Amino acid sequence: MPDAAASPPRARSHRAAQVVAGLAISAVALWLTLRGKDLGGIGQALRDADYRYLWLYLPFLAAIHLLRTVRWGLLLEPVAKVPFGRLNAVSAVGIMALSLLPFRLGEFARPYLVADRPRLRVSSALSSVVVERVADGIFTGLLLMVSLLSVPEGTPGLRVIRTAGVMVSLAFVALLAFLVGAYRNRALAVSLATRIATPISPRLAARGAGMLDAFIHGLRLVPSGRKVALFFALTAIYWFVNVWGMQVLARGFGFDLGPAAACTVLGVLVVGVMIPAGPGMVGTFQGAVVLGLGLVAPGPGVATHGVAYANVLWAAQIGAQVAVGLPFLFSRHIELGRLFSAPREVEAGLEDEETEYRAGQGR
Repeated sequence: MPDAAASPPRARSHRAAQVVAGLAISAVALWLTLRGKDLGGIGQALRDADYRYLWLYLPFLAAIHLLRTVRWGLLLEPVAKVPFGRLNAVSAVGIMALSLLPFRLGEFARPYLVADRPRLRVSSALSSVVVERVADGIFTGLLLMVSLLSVPEGTPGLRVIRTAGVMVSLAFVALLAFLVGAYRNRALAVSLATRIATPISPRLAARGAGMLDAFIHGLRLVPSGRKVALFFALTAIYWFVNVWGMQVLARGFGFDLGPAAACTVLGVLVVGVMIPAGPGMVGTFQGAVVLGLGLVAPGPGVATHGVAYANVLWAAQIGAQVAVGLPFLFSRHIELGRLFSAPREVEAGLEDEETEYRAGQGR
């Protein structure tokens, strides 16, 4: 375990560097998105928008939160059936943290907040989030590649986006293959990861091997076949609701997106927000939406109404996540004071579990 006295200053310095880097990425992304755009025209597009469609979009955001929460509960069930009240609170706060914290540090909030040792260990909670992300990455990557088939060849940016979609899909498929291999042969997976990391840093490789071992141990319990089928069905519904909601809101800005076009915009958005950025995914979110719209609705309207749509879509999603998560910060289910230490706590939890596991093996 790292020295307790030395860890907090290093952690604070590391977090400060991440914040600065995230803000820099957001600033560059915003500059690229707005470069050469008519800011007055964007402001006029915001004023001219039909905000009745924004009100119609809000129920979609509520459904998205509910589907995400129920789906996550399915992955946790083999380890512990978390009461819906606690699951909902942790999901709301965790997704809010993911949206607001830079460099996607909020990914660690949910597994840390829901963990309840010894019933539900950090490794199992973290494994559930990773499996969820892998499933989403593969689904949206394939969705993007299929939807791009409807985009005419020669459309500016199509080749770059298509390449990015293929790379993202392959990356998540490779990660899935690693998880399946790790599930079947834990020792081989840890050995392989250690060999890859050792030339870079033997000390970090040794430390990471223990945490990876504990993480893989959390994969050992998987849902039944029926629950796995239900998980994938909910995944499809979850992303369908996302697509449908984006279509509805787009009408308020003059864009009549068909299903394939909306899937393209969503797919580009998902790839775009994978880039670590500042709080709220500012810049990368707007840039990805405008880039996606440029593939399916080329023309001067994208430079004004498209940018306005991207900003309202971003504000609606962030606003909804804060509105849902903020009240739960003060509920009995959440330890507010430890939320920002989630990444360090997850790391420490994995190290503790690996120590316990090895001690048990030695008995």
